[in-house]
Amino acid sequence: MKTHELAKELRRLADVLDSAPNLPLDRVAFSRRDNLPFNSGQMALSLSTLVELSRVDKRQWLALIDELGFPIEIRQRDASRDIIGKVLTYLESNESARERLKTKAASKGAQASPELMKALNSLLKSPV
Repeated sequence: MKTHELAKELRRLADVLDSAPNLPLDRVAFSRRDNLPFNSGQMALSLSTLVELSRVDKRQWLALIDELGFPIEIRQRDASRDIIGKVLTYLESNESARERLKTKAASKGAQASPELMKALNSLLKSPV
């Protein structure tokens, strides 16, 4: 992912957040989204983010997994897309891991790519 692509996606994310109710962050409920509908704009934004995440280098994924302490087994032959699937599966089933990701994405001292953390974190947002 290049800086201009990330900037464009962040502007799209800002538009989605601007269209949502203006709530304090501590009042936003993060819950399972099994039966909540996504609108086409949210799906398009999420798919676009996933496409960009698939271009992230495998070493960056490994650094992120290591920094967040996720117990995800990565094989030598796993491609970035395989790793994305494993990370998303782990995050879907582990709320404390999602909270760790959110905390790290908001902090300035992250060793792994902050852009990667923020992009991944944006995929975990509940539909509005």
